Amino acid sequence: MAFTITVADSLTAFPCAANDTITRAALRAGKGIHVEYEPGTCRPLANKDNDYLIDRAAQKRGDTFSGIKGIGMQDASLQESMGPIVDRTKENLVSTDNGIIMARHRLLRAVKALVDKGATPPGVDTVHHRCRSASIVLPADQHFKDAAKGALGVQADAEHVTV
Repeated sequence: MAFTITVADSLTAFPCAANDTITRAALRAGKGIHVEYEPGTCRPLANKDNDYLIDRAAQKRGDTFSGIKGIGMQDASLQESMGPIVDRTKENLVSTDNGIIMARHRLLRAVKALVDKGATPPGVDTVHHRCRSASIVLPADQHFKDAAKGALGVQADAEHVTV
């Protein structure tokens, strides 16, 4: 019998601020991208065996599209429902799959350069991070392009901008 396990892991770090008690309690309670766990385990309380505790009434009311509590658990449920990793050596890619082929070649070249030469893979160094997502409330009288410019770029030793 084949055994398949899916791991969806989330890490929250506050490199420029103290990690206060209230924040830690919220993370443990499954707020934000995190999930609640079965007591004494690392297994999510909402899981495949209990249909991710889908709330059909909340779906029907329009409170939530998926019926699954929290974006972290929604993501994990989709990842787990995809099933095991497929053996890609048996694929027959064609010319319309050129983007996939190019991306895989780039990843393989990066791995080879890391193993053979110790080269830093693309995207690891912050100099490669030209733009990032941000959650910010802007003044009504300022244009987004100008007012949000500082929040969208990566700044060394600066905390990520969020509301």
